[in-house]
Amino acid sequence: MAHKIDQGVKRKRHESKPSKPSKKVAIEDDGKIKISFQEAEKWAPIVVSSANFSVPPSIPFKPYTKSRANTAQRSGRSGAIATTEVLLHSSAHPKLDYTVREEDTLQKHYVGIYDPETRRLEITEARKMQVRAAVRAHQATEEQVHQSRIELGQLFGTKKARKAIASMSENAIGPSKAERAAGKKIDATSAAVMASMADAAQGMATLEELQHEADASKPRPKANLNATDIKDVYTHDNLLGVDMMKQIPVMDWTQSIKDKKEIIVSSRHVARRIQKEASNIENLKLLRYMLLLIDFHNAAHSSSRGRSLFLPKRDVLKAALNGMPEAVVESVKRRFTEAGKMPRFKVDLLITHICALACLVDHYDVSIFELQEDLKLEGREMAKYFREIGAKVGPLSEAGRKALHLDKAAGAQWQVASLKLPLQFPKVTAGRKKTR
Repeated sequence: MAHKIDQGVKRKRHESKPSKPSKKVAIEDDGKIKISFQEAEKWAPIVVSSANFSVPPSIPFKPYTKSRANTAQRSGRSGAIATTEVLLHSSAHPKLDYTVREEDTLQKHYVGIYDPETRRLEITEARKMQVRAAVRAHQATEEQVHQSRIELGQLFGTKKARKAIASMSENAIGPSKAERAAGKKIDATSAAVMASMADAAQGMATLEELQHEADASKPRPKANLNATDIKDVYTHDNLLGVDMMKQIPVMDWTQSIKDKKEIIVSSRHVARRIQKEASNIENLKLLRYMLLLIDFHNAAHSSSRGRSLFLPKRDVLKAALNGMPEAVVESVKRRFTEAGKMPRFKVDLLITHICALACLVDHYDVSIFELQEDLKLEGREMAKYFREIGAKVGPLSEAGRKALHLDKAAGAQWQVASLKLPLQFPKVTAGRKKTR
């Protein structure tokens, strides 16, 4: 059976929640409200809004003010708001920096305070500001640049460079690791290891001892670094030895000098000084030993495989040394050769001995041009050997040029090595970085 439906009456919708009252709460109207407007002083109220985040209420902000650049365009604003701009900043958060800036809008914002007892409403203009948060940078700029270089090296570097970067990363000790380890207590095992390290460190050499060992390993004659007189730094006793001085023959030289015969030797440096030192037997022996070392050096020949020099056959070497006694030659071999050859270290040691002997004969001021010609070296190489024994190398003086009867062009090629206290040995410098 069908029922008729009344089209004129609508059924009310069923509501699960009670509806809100349509009336608004209003102030009692039994009296008038007194409204007053107060101009904003230096610190006006602010209205702050944030986008999609909340600021913890415990975060303190530090205010900053500056004069507005466009004051004329803001003439409609009142008090300090029209002339100054405010910025709030806070770094109290461990990871975020908060910055509150004014919004540059054409709207004005006001704050009103109503007192129901006195029925007064005070209205003042407020600053509309926006707060923003930024993640604080975790590393310094230099560390970022270093990390960028490492990443570039890993992407575009050679196989050798990538291997070196990987090795550095494995062996690196970061500050975070050190900070985490700083708060840890030392257990019994760590204490035992540290105690054993302390015992082992007691026998380690000091910095001065290490420097002394490094100097002793250099290819140069042993110097008396505690000497107060330059004559005691290098002596013929430590350069040759007492027995060697006795075995060096100079009788043929002294006889030729008496007979006024010319003494022909292979060294220009030695030949120029024989007549000058004719009355000094000790210096003649030093010159004869210098000649032996020069001839010994020049008799050796180089190899294409390395920087070592190889001695010639026994009879060839004997002829090159001008009949020097066998005991003296064997002493030189023991001192400056290894298994019939002269490694680079021994070659440098022999040349620095020649430099020290030249300083003894020439009273510690040596013209090195003829000596470099005898040894077939460049001027910079010869100067380097003299610096290795602690001497200073400089240009030939005008008086020295005239004494040698040299013109200015020839005198410019001559250098003088001076041995003075304190000795100045070359400092060890770090090698230059290789660039691709």
